[in-house]
Amino acid sequence: MVRSSANRASKYDAKIVGDVIKNRIDAQRDSMVAQATSKFGELEALENGVKAVLIAAGVATILMPGYYAFARQLYKQKTNHGTNSVTTAEAQRLKVAWQGRGLASATLILVAADCGFTVT
Repeated sequence: MVRSSANRASKYDAKIVGDVIKNRIDAQRDSMVAQATSKFGELEALENGVKAVLIAAGVATILMPGYYAFARQLYKQKTNHGTNSVTTAEAQRLKVAWQGRGLASATLILVAADCGFTVT
């Protein structure tokens, strides 16, 4: 069934009422903070591991943020979908994308391995 644009607009208008959003956030705040806190610890550990790999590989400091971004994207894939053939293919695609942005292929492979992925 096709809904009219007026119907969609009225539902959207009701959904974005400030009090409704505030009440939902207030009700879930403690859970949201607990989940984010655990993820922050995981990200710190990931970034420290990547930093060690980059220092060992002799990567220039100015290039490190790109490798961190690559590692965070891999972390997101692993967190959302686990490790399977699809996420491995996505990791390969991300490696090619970051290689196209000027990062070294060999270092990207090392970072991916540190994140639990095998890319070529």
